[in-house]
Amino acid sequence: MRVYPPEEAERRRFVEEKLFSVFKRWGFREVITPTFEYLEVFSRNSEDKGDRVFKFVDRQTGRLLALRYDLTPQVARMVATTFRDRLLPLRLAYNANVFRYEEPEKGRQREFVQLGVELVGLKVPEADAEMIAMAVEGCQAVGLCSFQIDVGQVEFLRGLLDALPASLEERQRVRSAIRRKDALELELMLEKLPASDALKGALLALPSLYGGKEILEKAAGLALNARSQEALVNLTQVMEILDVYGLSDRVIIDLGEADAFDYHTGMIFGAFSKGLGYQLSGGGRYDDLIGSFGYPCPAIGFAFELEKVLFAMEAEGIVPKASGPDFLIIDFNQDKRRALQIARLLRGKGYSVARDIIQRDAEESLHYAEAEGIRWAVVLGGRGLKPEEMLVKEMASGKEEIHPIEAFCLGVESGSLRWRT
Repeated sequence: MRVYPPEEAERRRFVEEKLFSVFKRWGFREVITPTFEYLEVFSRNSEDKGDRVFKFVDRQTGRLLALRYDLTPQVARMVATTFRDRLLPLRLAYNANVFRYEEPEKGRQREFVQLGVELVGLKVPEADAEMIAMAVEGCQAVGLCSFQIDVGQVEFLRGLLDALPASLEERQRVRSAIRRKDALELELMLEKLPASDALKGALLALPSLYGGKEILEKAAGLALNARSQEALVNLTQVMEILDVYGLSDRVIIDLGEADAFDYHTGMIFGAFSKGLGYQLSGGGRYDDLIGSFGYPCPAIGFAFELEKVLFAMEAEGIVPKASGPDFLIIDFNQDKRRALQIARLLRGKGYSVARDIIQRDAEESLHYAEAEGIRWAVVLGGRGLKPEEMLVKEMASGKEEIHPIEAFCLGVESGSLRWRT
């Protein structure tokens, strides 16, 4: 877990505002979930549990509680218990910290921030395409250029695994090899299983089913049962809608993608930044999860991981430069009313203003302004200034101007005094 100094906190807020503005433009409204939940909310319909969850005991009831591990199950419970009387669809958004006990790595700590959306009540390919379109727009909103969206369909793989004569453990190992695109390990495992040559061939082909719309044609001959065939029809329809959006060039089909929560039931997708080895966002369809809380209802959603988005922005050199307040007022007069008046007027016009209320000379105060990234320093008194004068210094350029205080205040109040921002 980490802390954010002012410069990094400012970058974090920049990304949050950009992504949430996308969610709002698409009609999504914010919900806030608890920081901790009953453990069963996260453990049902999910293989990602156990040692990766921060758990503790409720002293009052003795029930196991957990720090927020995943937002989607919490939103699912909220819909089933609080929103079931609302008209569908529901468009819900969130921005929250998530906690997972795992080895820290670049772009992932044990506490990290997810910004995401859940579209509840629609089971149509157009809803799937809308999520992908939002993910693309979110990447563009923060300024990313080198990214792509990988799209898979978990039901296509599950259909093939259904037909595999193997134990649950063996199927999980096969799935893991497909996810890692380890063709050699996959081939060695399948050799030991009494499956048909057609099924083995289809499973062996999965790691290579990666590319454009031509992958759909290749996969058609490998859909050996109804479950896989229906998944392929769904993915084809989604791609056709993305063509209408004009986004098909941003999308890569990956039918070997198996890195999904157990509650996912259809299309899954993730945004990747070129040159980085991890997802910026991920999500998919989960039509059974809300039903597990007693309210059957289809849904789809996805979330960005803020830290990973920031790393992608750094890789492209587009992280916004952090800056301090707009003004620092340095006042050497005994009577502070002028300084307070100027600060009040500037703040009233939307500028951020700090007062230098420590005793030191002008050069030290100006050095402080430069170190803190403050844009302009206002000096009252000292430095040969007359009582009715003030000095304004632009810190970046070093340019200094002397203004009559009354004229400066009138200009700020009337809005006729313009400052570069």
